[in-house]
Amino acid sequence: MPASDEFDYTGAPDESRWAIYGGVDGCWPGHAGNGQRCGYTNTVQDGYLRQTGYANGDTAGLASDLGQKYGRWEVRARVIADGNSGHAYHPVLITWPDSDEWPQGGEYDYFEVNVGDTSATAFMHHPTDSEVIQDEYHSGSLDLAQWHNYGFEWAPDGLTGYIDGQVWFHDTDPDVQAPGPMHQTIQLDNFCGCTMQKAYFDVGWARVYPL
Repeated sequence: MPASDEFDYTGAPDESRWAIYGGVDGCWPGHAGNGQRCGYTNTVQDGYLRQTGYANGDTAGLASDLGQKYGRWEVRARVIADGNSGHAYHPVLITWPDSDEWPQGGEYDYFEVNVGDTSATAFMHHPTDSEVIQDEYHSGSLDLAQWHNYGFEWAPDGLTGYIDGQVWFHDTDPDVQAPGPMHQTIQLDNFCGCTMQKAYFDVGWARVYPL
């Protein structure tokens, strides 16, 4: 697929595939106004994407240019701490509604952790006009600093999460189905307006498939 990326080049992420949070050279306000999301924190090197979260709160985010209703998304990733103190960064792999409407458009967080966690969590957000409703799933013990393949499949009859090819959740609730197309985001979020623990969210590849 054109939106898939093997990160087999050097420099900034490929802008024909990704919208870079903050642009290549700029910054946006961070998650909930915490720190900044800056383009310079996304670098492609040695065959992988590295998102860096700095102690000062500068961190990273990318959004795929390809949206689709139903399909599969797969990302090979690892999470690494590079500091002895500070608040933990929050890596997340999301399919986000192309409409940018939330919570009406739904949201599928198929990998969501804090740096230092020993398992993965997923949150399947229901499309709704009112309160946040989500289905929550937890993996078994997992060394997040090692490379793992995280997959997510969205089909009309359910949502399925994979770790290294093994199913770890399957959600068949019809109310969780999003109304329109969604796209991949890769984010290293700052959940604290304070000093952060420097960390890396490394991605070996990101692949997109039709259902």
